[in-house]
Amino acid sequence: MEGDAGTRQLNPTDADETPDEARPEPDESLAVSTEEEPTEQTTETADQRRAPRLGRGWAVGICTALLLLAVAGGVGGYLALRAHQDNEATARAEAAALQAAKDCVTATHAPDIAAMTAAQAKIIECSTGDFAVQASLYSGVLVDAYQAANVQVQVSDMRAAVEKHNDDGSFDVLVAVRVKVSNSETADQEQGYRLRVQMAPDEGTYKVARLDQVTS
Repeated sequence: MEGDAGTRQLNPTDADETPDEARPEPDESLAVSTEEEPTEQTTETADQRRAPRLGRGWAVGICTALLLLAVAGGVGGYLALRAHQDNEATARAEAAALQAAKDCVTATHAPDIAAMTAAQAKIIECSTGDFAVQASLYSGVLVDAYQAANVQVQVSDMRAAVEKHNDDGSFDVLVAVRVKVSNSETADQEQGYRLRVQMAPDEGTYKVARLDQVTS
């Protein structure tokens, strides 16, 4: 019996091995789940942080674009207004120069000797620059011609247009004139010609700075 007992101790029975085998093994699925949970939570947290950042980025971008559009619209409106104002100012200046040119050219075509005194004063009044030096002499020659031939003039048509804008603010104006001239030898002789008149700004108005007949 002692031999059996010794044999039994040296060769443990299945009953002796049961406690080790009965020990529960760790559940790998639970271990994996425990390890993956923090990663998923971290990813979700990063996405949640990224979403507000993207939202703020889009908002800033949209606000910047709207601001740029507003500035561009304001600048465009200002430039359009300035261009409109410049065009209006140019149109007013042209109209003033045209009217002054027609008035001054009309003064050089006095209807008769009786009107020459007023015409002579008008010619001197509406002259400036180089033409101002010649105006007194020019008007004096007209007076002599009217008296010598008993001249009578009737302006039948007069048209004027701005030909050129000059850098000094003056305008070159073309004036087309048709007149009927009577004198001691002929009656109602019709004549037509063109004048190039340089109208220069002077004392808030426009005056004749140069007067030439166009031959071609």
